Amino acid sequence: MSSLILSLYADTAVLAEESCSADYTINAALPNGAIWNLCWEQTLQNGISLHHIAYQPKAGTQQAILYRAELAQVHVPYDDNGARYHDISDYGFGEKNLQALDEKLCPNGSLIKYYGKPILCQQILPRGEELRYQNQAVQGYKLSLFSISQIGSYNYVPRWEFFDNGTMEFAVGATGALQRFTTGSQSDLGWPISPEKIGVSHLHNFFWRLDFDLAGNGANDYIEEINFVREDQGLKAKHEILSLETGRDVNPATLRTWIVVDSALKNQANSPIAYEIQLYQSGQRDVGPEEEAFTKYDIYFTKAKECERFASRNANADVCAKDLSTYVNGESLQEDLIVWPSTSFYHIPRAEDSPNMNIHWSGIRLKPFDWHNSNPLASSIR
Repeated sequence: MSSLILSLYADTAVLAEESCSADYTINAALPNGAIWNLCWEQTLQNGISLHHIAYQPKAGTQQAILYRAELAQVHVPYDDNGARYHDISDYGFGEKNLQALDEKLCPNGSLIKYYGKPILCQQILPRGEELRYQNQAVQGYKLSLFSISQIGSYNYVPRWEFFDNGTMEFAVGATGALQRFTTGSQSDLGWPISPEKIGVSHLHNFFWRLDFDLAGNGANDYIEEINFVREDQGLKAKHEILSLETGRDVNPATLRTWIVVDSALKNQANSPIAYEIQLYQSGQRDVGPEEEAFTKYDIYFTKAKECERFASRNANADVCAKDLSTYVNGESLQEDLIVWPSTSFYHIPRAEDSPNMNIHWSGIRLKPFDWHNSNPLASSIR
């Protein structure tokens, strides 16, 4: 990497320690030398939000990735239309709904407190074999952060994981107890979990709000959509820069993917550094009624606006758009942009969900794309 690029990194990468106090800073060194540096905060609606997220590979340079990352809605419509919850905006994952943790819930980790209440678990965990070459293998590690919020009968577990190779996985676990029931005469609205008791089926639509600032400057970032189209009996990549606000769908037929690209910095192969957005749990989806137009697409890309905070039922609708469907209004993405990935889980109740259900996870993955000059863990087996 040239001295000019190194100088640019030094000028633009913002350290978490410079953006929040020590009580709200997480600086985690993983066993194989990678470092994650970030800030956290607690808010009434989002619960735990993270900001100024930066990553440093072993023997590498720290690089800023995300200015801010937070869970932006948990939308739960029930099949009988008797309830259509918007848990983040209506009830909130923070304050009294944020549960106190203890050492049993956070084994071999450390508890982070907010005004004396332990609300966040920080762990360094093995994540299995990362790579293998001939008879040698490399063990991977990750920084894991989670909190627990109680909403009605549900316990939600937002989890933020940061891998030693620069990958991030953000997920929400849902557990607790089933919340709504009907009788056998309405068995088509759910599933029998006991005699004369039908658990009502429902969807969990999870949305995240991600403010990318690759290398510390969001104004340099752009979105590239890649589709692989069959031509001449093979597949050819078709690249499109998304220049205006839009909603897009996963498309298995074209192996569609999206990358957030920094236009200023390149790796040694002269490729722009980027992050790929992987909606790896997109097998189910919900397109709701007209009044829930925000469910129409799997992912949205919008111009960054401070008042556009939630995927649905956005506050201050009189002065700001009400949801994702109205955030998209033809504005340019050439300045700072926000990525809104989502995933859906259709919960068909079963006997094993009573009296308490096992945790089920729904998540997204953010993966380095030409962020490194080579595999940052491969040197461990050379």
